[in-house]
Order: sequence, then structure tokens, then C-alpha cells
Amino acid sequence: MIKYMNISFIKQVVLLVLVSPFTVFAVEFTGTGSMIPGPLIGVWAESYSMRYKTPVLKYKGSNPADGIKRLVNKEVDFSCIDMPLNRDELKKNGLQQFPFALGAVAPIVNLPNVYPGQFRLDGQTLGDIFLGNIKKWNDPAIVALNPNIPLPETEIIIIHRVSPPGISTIIGDYLAKTHANWKTIKGDGMAGSWPATSIEVKDPNENVAVIKKTLYSIGYGPVSQIMKSGLAYAQMKNKAGYYISPSDENISAAAVNAKWDEGDGFNVVLTDQPGATSWPLSFASFALVRKLSEQPERSREVLKYFNYSLRYGGLKAVQYDYIPLPESVKLVVRSSWSGIVDDKGIPVFKN
Repeated sequence: MIKYMNISFIKQVVLLVLVSPFTVFAVEFTGTGSMIPGPLIGVWAESYSMRYKTPVLKYKGSNPADGIKRLVNKEVDFSCIDMPLNRDELKKNGLQQFPFALGAVAPIVNLPNVYPGQFRLDGQTLGDIFLGNIKKWNDPAIVALNPNIPLPETEIIIIHRVSPPGISTIIGDYLAKTHANWKTIKGDGMAGSWPATSIEVKDPNENVAVIKKTLYSIGYGPVSQIMKSGLAYAQMKNKAGYYISPSDENISAAAVNAKWDEGDGFNVVLTDQPGATSWPLSFASFALVRKLSEQPERSREVLKYFNYSLRYGGLKAVQYDYIPLPESVKLVVRSSWSGIVDDKGIPVFKN
């Protein structure tokens, strides 16, 4: 009798486990959008899957506009963008955004005997070069910023990327804030005509390589690529009037000194932020999610993924040439997630 009772009890326990609401099943969630944070998204996903064993994240980089479209059409669970949407755009599409990592862009020069951090530029001079107002390296405006560097009487060759996505957008936004006429001529971007001596690079992965092989050229690119290339990045004059280099600390300072307003949808562009050490060409990568979730279990996994990555993914971010968000910004980001709810108005994720 005792044996039969034990067998019956075991069967009941097995049945309860099989039908228990706490049984863990793999939840696949997907994302798309900007290609820039793709490698970081991927390495964070590997770490997250090892920790939780079952969730599966698939991220395919395309471009920010495509990512937004597919998210609104409910084809993916989140998307990534390089420049934040404003509050009206978020409200119109039923979206919420938050920053998750930092990066930076810098101008690059290929000049004989000029080393990283030795050359100086400001927004007005850089803009005049890109507009073709300054044509030669020994122009008085460049000489005034670099009196101790022998500058050749040689035409400047501009290497630029196809506009508008990503890095070009960040450069354009910076110049719109710091050059007297840029906004009138090119708006907030870099589209339109370029000087005759310029070379357009269609493949963003080839951008730095083209600058490296083109003597007397100037261009721009992600700081991570520049540091690996050995090319001479320029020190930039920031909003406080200091010439600084794009160190991790200076990029992070731009985020610390920015005003992150959850009520405004974190609509912060990190170019030309205040502060003595703020790198003026910093940027944040943003994630977008739907504010009202029809599949809360998938939205929950997205936020669990970003929560885990923000807490424990700092070293991975550094290894993949990103800079973690400052702790003060992480706290505001996590707090904002309470606004992402299911069809009953219940938050899909709780810290």
C-alpha cells in the first residue's frame, strides 16, 4: 500500500511540474535597427543567454528608419537608433526610448609628422573645411589653432561617408550647433554637395581605411576605429572652451553633464554638452520599445535583457569599444520602464 501511495505521489508531483505556470520555456525576442551597436547587442545576448539558459535574442542590423518601421508594425520587439526621437514622434507611434551605451566620433587627419591628439580643431573651422571655405592646410584659420605644427600649402582632401545615417548624423548635428552657417546651408545633417576634392565612401567599414591611405586628407569616424588605426585624431574645442581628447572619461562626462528628462522621452543628443571635460562629439545608442505591449512576456524579456546588460555588461561594453552609461543615468533609465505596460495597464517588468 505504501509503495502504491509513493508512486501516486510522484506522478502528481511530475504532473504539477509539467503544468506549473513557473515552468521555464524559451522566449525568443527580436530586434533590428542601427548597425552601430550590433556587435555589443550580440555579445550582451551571449552573456544573457548563458545566465538565463533559455531566452533567445536575435538582432539584425539594418538602419534606424527600418528599425522604427518594423517595430511600429509589430514585426520585432525592439529597435536601436543613433539619434533619439522627440516626444511627439514617440507619442505618435506609441513608443518609449532609453539610452543603453555611449560612443563617440572624432575628426581624423592624415598629415606628415602629425600624431594623435596633436592637431586642434573647433566647430567653425571643421565646418568651413567641409563646406569648402577652407581649401588648403596652411589656411590662416587652421594655422591659428595649430601654431606649432608646420602645415603644408596643399589642398585638403575630404573623405566623407554616405549621408544621413549614424556617424554622419552626429557630425552634422554637432556642426549645426557650432558653425555659424551650417544649419542654414545643410540643416542638422551633412546631405548635399561637397567640395570638388572630396571622396565619398559608400561602405562605412572602409571609411577609416580610405583616410589612412590618402595623404593630406581629413575625415571622421568612430573613436574605437580611429584608436586601432593609429591615425591622428584631432583635439576638439568643447562648449566650455577647452581643447580635449576623446578619452573614455571625457565621453562619459558628456552623459553625466547632460539633462536626461524621462518626461521628454530621454530626447538628449550628447553633442556639444556643457562641462570642462565633455567630449563634444559624444553620442548615445538608444533602444525603442512599444509602450503598450500585446505580448508582455516578450517585452519582459527585452527589459530583462537590458537590465542585466546595464548591471553586468560594462566590461563587455568596454571590450567592444563602447562606454557604459554612468550609474546616475542607469537609475533614471530603469525607473522609466514602469511606463511599459500590458493591455491591463500593469507594468511588464519590475526591478
